[in-house]
Amino acid sequence: MKLIDLALAAAGAAALAVTAVMLANSWGGTYWLLDTVCGAAVLALVLLRRGWAALAVAPAAAVAAGVADQPQEPGPAAALALAVLTARAVARGARLVPAGGLAVVAATWATALPDDDGFTAVTVVNAAAWVLGFAAGVVARVSGTSGAGGAASAGRRAPRAGPGADAAEDRAR
Repeated sequence: MKLIDLALAAAGAAALAVTAVMLANSWGGTYWLLDTVCGAAVLALVLLRRGWAALAVAPAAAVAAGVADQPQEPGPAAALALAVLTARAVARGARLVPAGGLAVVAATWATALPDDDGFTAVTVVNAAAWVLGFAAGVVARVSGTSGAGGAASAGRRAPRAGPGADAAEDRAR
């Protein structure tokens, strides 16, 4: 496990605990449970490099929270994990994963529409996390530290960024 994964696990666990306590104190009962399960699932899926599954869990939790009259989802831990997923994808040149992350932000906004024109604290946290993740991915891509195991810095060929990546690289030479 890489250091960034350990840091994500620790920060995610802290976010889960703090959010659970805050929801238990403000909403009471077991309202904290959906956020904890969703956050833990998204966090685990991102750590296991199952990005598409994480991108499916987050909006499903947002819809489930709206239907069950629960606090808005995805919470801070899931937003953090999705930001890391977005950063990794952008650093590698992927386009669909960051678009999926932005769709999660849109789903969060849509589930909050009856209140505050969709701009709740959860929506803002998810949007800010996505923007920061995207920016971190751009910085990593531009600086050549794609997070792909250090291939660029070790002189090895970096993994393919998508269909046609080899041809584009050959033309650039």
